[in-house]
Amino acid sequence: MSGRVTHPVKDTTQLDNSLRQGKNQTVATKDAPDDVAYSTLEHLPGFTTILGMDATGEELGRLFTEQPVLPGVILFDQDRFIGVISQAHYYKSISRVFGREIYYRRPAVVMLDGVTDPQLILPSDSSIQTAVEKCLDRPADFVYEPFLVQDRLTGGYRLCAFQMLLLASTQLTALRNQQMEQILNSVTDGLLVIDKNFRIGGEYSKIVGKIFERNDLRDLTLTEVLEPLIDNTTREQLQDYLKILFDPKLIDRLIKPINPAKQIAARFPSPDPLQEQRVKHFAFNFERIRTQTEISQVLVRIEDITQRINLAKELEQQEAAAEDRLQLVMQILQVEPSSLNRFLSRFGEALDVIGKLFELPEGLSPSRETIHSLFRQVHTLKGEASLLQLTFHERALHQLEDQLEKMRAASQLGTSDLAAIRPSWETLQKLSEQIRQTFDQLKNFGTAAKTPATTAAAPVPAGPTGLVETLSRMITDLSERLGKSATFHTALKDSDLPTEHMDVLHEILIHLARNSMVHGIEKADVRTARGKNPHGLIQLELRSHPDYHEVIFQDDGNGLDYDKIRSRAEQLGFSLATEEDLRQAIFAPGFSTADKVTDIAGRGVGLDIILNSLQTAGGRIIPYSQAGAYCAFQILLPKTSAQVVA
Repeated sequence: MSGRVTHPVKDTTQLDNSLRQGKNQTVATKDAPDDVAYSTLEHLPGFTTILGMDATGEELGRLFTEQPVLPGVILFDQDRFIGVISQAHYYKSISRVFGREIYYRRPAVVMLDGVTDPQLILPSDSSIQTAVEKCLDRPADFVYEPFLVQDRLTGGYRLCAFQMLLLASTQLTALRNQQMEQILNSVTDGLLVIDKNFRIGGEYSKIVGKIFERNDLRDLTLTEVLEPLIDNTTREQLQDYLKILFDPKLIDRLIKPINPAKQIAARFPSPDPLQEQRVKHFAFNFERIRTQTEISQVLVRIEDITQRINLAKELEQQEAAAEDRLQLVMQILQVEPSSLNRFLSRFGEALDVIGKLFELPEGLSPSRETIHSLFRQVHTLKGEASLLQLTFHERALHQLEDQLEKMRAASQLGTSDLAAIRPSWETLQKLSEQIRQTFDQLKNFGTAAKTPATTAAAPVPAGPTGLVETLSRMITDLSERLGKSATFHTALKDSDLPTEHMDVLHEILIHLARNSMVHGIEKADVRTARGKNPHGLIQLELRSHPDYHEVIFQDDGNGLDYDKIRSRAEQLGFSLATEEDLRQAIFAPGFSTADKVTDIAGRGVGLDIILNSLQTAGGRIIPYSQAGAYCAFQILLPKTSAQVVA
């Protein structure tokens, strides 16, 4: 019995056939004619919503989410009636402690264990008055539950909501004062009646006071009650709709779909003035009470659907989280293992550094040098995450980078600055934990994957890191993101690169490749106008000397824009006496000629990191450039750790 079919029918013969075929069905019965009062259940609107025995609680929840007007569903086993699960009972079951875990993946029929009252089944030729009396004879908790109407000709069933019965009875003025009092004291939804001036009548269900958190509703208009709770736009729309409801020329089926209060958010003041307002969600349903010539009153049903909305949001968040976890797994599995290991090790180190900041004694703030160092570390990690196509890490690191940038610019650091970065840090911690769980699961499935290091204490294995392939993939990716065309060319393999400087080269070449794509390579139309090949070229070359390695990284793009460099350097207060000063200015911390900060560039961090890394390794970097033609960087690295390249 998989799947559901939804379509209108004029009678229930088709329903019976469907049951014999073992299909799940959702069938809306034919509505009664507009503006016509009826004395029996023959034409009382209802739904024939059928689920088989194997339908799960999850399927039931999806059904109620897609069709919130359904009062409930009918459970059948082939052609045998099993029972009814109302929408109210479903949400009550799911919202219990461990309710989702108990009911969501199991057959929905298990929810019937909590339904002790026999299902009320009435023949279709029963009078409205009799139906009201039968419903009121049920235990108080079941008065507002839907009931079944059995067709006197076909024997088929349809499920009817109690409020529709109440409306029909009101249309016939069949309700006695005693019955009305019993209803108003029993129902679990808010019921009230408004007149042409939208004024609330003297009698309304007790739950209305709890819903609106006030008891002084008598003689107030519905809009007056709602005015402090809802926004102006919703209030104006509701006021206009109430006017339409009292227009006897308009028929129900035309005005019901435009109800602006099918689902509204109401904001209530918090007992604590320092806390945010409490938000509750309501669903309003309006049924007109017609005399011969006019609409005399409107019956208003108000349902507090806050719990339902919160459950739906929770489910949506869980589904989104599950999808994110799946994407994270796919991203991880596509990264070369040693490159991933290297990244996660550095990632763990950064998280440890941030975690120690939160352990500082109260009143003690981190040093500016610590923040600057951490900022450069996070910036580098974001670049690595980008080239490894770890988009979740890239986004989270970019947010952390934003907050660290504000801390760098602050005149004074305080505890509030640390509090601002905690959410991003916690997000990154969750990513780290998800990766650990992912690899644990892979181990359980017998995968021969080794869990990458996730803390600073874990060793980083030496050896090739797939750098050449990584650079090629990064340039291709940035070409698409920036709307440029560029090709990476090199005759080198990873094994050709000096193993002892692999970490430094990885960091340097990644930054240079990003800078080439952002600042160097022009868009195709610009290159064509300059008489150049529309496809840019980025090259990498290695030369070996007796005492040092020489690495050449070059692009055939814009070259260094010395005018823009000079202008930016003067803004920062740099002293520029020679052209060499201009070339060295690009390595200064915080220096950038980008017009705005993006997730790719503009921080003024990158070349200063390159310079620091090279100096630590005893190396040098020398830029060469020709305007509109090329930009090249000569990187010199010593062959032994004791050497320093002069």
